[in-house]
Amino acid sequence: MVLCSLLLAALLFAVFKYLKLENVEPIFGVYKQPGKWYYLKYLAFWCILNSRRVFGKLGSRLRQSGYGMKSRSTPEEMDKAQQLSSHTEAFDAVFFMATNKEGYYLVGGSERRHDGIVNGLFYLVVPGKGLLCSKRIPSTQLHGAKPNEFGAEGIRFTPIVPMKHWRIEYNGSMWFQNEPGKSSNVEIQADWRSDLPFFDFDTDLAIAPTCRAIAREDWSKEYFDSLKAAHQTHYEQMGSLKANINIEGKVYEFVGQAFRDHSYGFKRDWTLMHRYIFHMLFLEDGTMASIGVICQPCTCSTLEAGYVYEPDGSLHPLEWCDLKLYQHGENGTAPKDHAFTFKAGEKVYNVQVNVEYESIHFVGKNWEARMVERFVRYRVNGTVDGRGISEFHYRNKNGRTTD
Repeated sequence: MVLCSLLLAALLFAVFKYLKLENVEPIFGVYKQPGKWYYLKYLAFWCILNSRRVFGKLGSRLRQSGYGMKSRSTPEEMDKAQQLSSHTEAFDAVFFMATNKEGYYLVGGSERRHDGIVNGLFYLVVPGKGLLCSKRIPSTQLHGAKPNEFGAEGIRFTPIVPMKHWRIEYNGSMWFQNEPGKSSNVEIQADWRSDLPFFDFDTDLAIAPTCRAIAREDWSKEYFDSLKAAHQTHYEQMGSLKANINIEGKVYEFVGQAFRDHSYGFKRDWTLMHRYIFHMLFLEDGTMASIGVICQPCTCSTLEAGYVYEPDGSLHPLEWCDLKLYQHGENGTAPKDHAFTFKAGEKVYNVQVNVEYESIHFVGKNWEARMVERFVRYRVNGTVDGRGISEFHYRNKNGRTTD
């Protein structure tokens, strides 16, 4: 009896001490840290997320999506131009990138908005010529887009076979980053193809990183309303790209490993995003990966997201990543030489990053987002080389600086 009383007293004392604990202050006032209710919230959201995945097949009938449920019932309904919502910040966006061991890089994107506006960009690296930028960069706002088309002003991305084949086209002037006063007429015809499965962030992310992200935040009705309102469908897919490039009559052929993504939703408000870092890696042994850390304070101040395709085509979601946003370029200057470690499947990957080229462009009517686009050499686990693209996003509070 005495022993039971002592144990009960010890338990009550521990509970009292626990309840007196104060939550840890966010790093730099932004990045939330695990608080005293972290593990309970982790368990609660783990149950919620697993339940939504179990009942995910009912999603189309329940008209629900996100956080465990798909937004569309078939790939054909996903992989096409989506009807824009009635919101002024409605969007539908695609993004492509490719590289090879010879040192070619191609990056292009189109974010459809209302009123025939597209946030579009194109980058090209040709060995011996350097980095070429589409004519409006650092601005990306293009006009005159046709309904249900990804592109304007010489940039176009066209779905041919859902989840299998897209056509990429550029026709216009590009300026040389190492000599901004110099430009050339460039025509690009490219085909992106894949037989690999796509990775849907609504349903395929590992559960643990999502639960860690949500459990760090302060829960309230307003928080979950923000989580629902800010949701976007986003999926990615690796493949290959074959491009024919004509620069002032000189023709180049480029074949390489490639990445694409597609995002859409009720709205995309760039002012909500504080920062993110994404690395897209294409290694010489055939490994391909997309690894990112996202800070959108109204939903998750630290969300680790991504996946790895192994050389045999097997696909594994990211389990953890030690890339801390606040330790890498928080002051606005993205580091050109850094490293990070992540785990996917049964493997741990130690990644060294060295930037070859870098450019800055802005997205949004008032340049709300500042993107640092980086063309990168990677070395993984000290032995495997590769190339890829790294994108550092910063919230731009200075507004548009040029026309």
